[in-house]
Amino acid sequence: MNILERKVLELVGENPDSPDVFVDTDAGMAPVRDSINDAIQEISMLTGGYKRQYFLPLRSGQAFYRFKLPNGYLGWVTDVWDIDRKWRLTQTSTTKLSSQDPRWMVGSGFPEQYMQIGEDVIGFYRKPSASTGMMEITIVEIPHAYTTDTERVKLRDSFQYAAVLFAVGEYWATRGDVQEARAYGVRYLDALGLREEYAPARENIPRLATNKERTANEQI
Repeated sequence: MNILERKVLELVGENPDSPDVFVDTDAGMAPVRDSINDAIQEISMLTGGYKRQYFLPLRSGQAFYRFKLPNGYLGWVTDVWDIDRKWRLTQTSTTKLSSQDPRWMVGSGFPEQYMQIGEDVIGFYRKPSASTGMMEITIVEIPHAYTTDTERVKLRDSFQYAAVLFAVGEYWATRGDVQEARAYGVRYLDALGLREEYAPARENIPRLATNKERTANEQI
């Protein structure tokens, strides 16, 4: 049982040292662990808080490269730097390139732009004309789920309490307690600093008043 799992048990009323429901085994902690993993992956996607640098050697005539990440999934590319030329590539897309030049895949030269395709492919325009050069690529990585309490939890310290709140909210939701689940959901957004971004639009805030059209006698 890691520190996040212990905190979840404390907030749902369990004694972490002698739990009644969630025993301290991989099978016993699986529901709590699954919720924490969901939280870690969602937080990574919402905040882009877990970034990694990768170095990609270029190959002559090859425009597309597949990422194979051993410890996670490719969220999105945030920056591409050509180390040899000291040049920062700008982002584009296949749709944009095709509208500008239908034959954009034919030519070759120094890569000037990059594009992300699907979940694990990055492409370059123009495709390299020689097998030289190295790209430093910064990506947001979505960590794989951890399965044991000895594995490293890939989450910033400042977001760990938010992950706990998310898991507690899911616990109450599975128990059918909507009010508690909602309360912890709000606290989760507050902990991430995202509550205002997901607040309802002003015109959609429910009110007690109704807007009724005036009758002919009232329209004076």
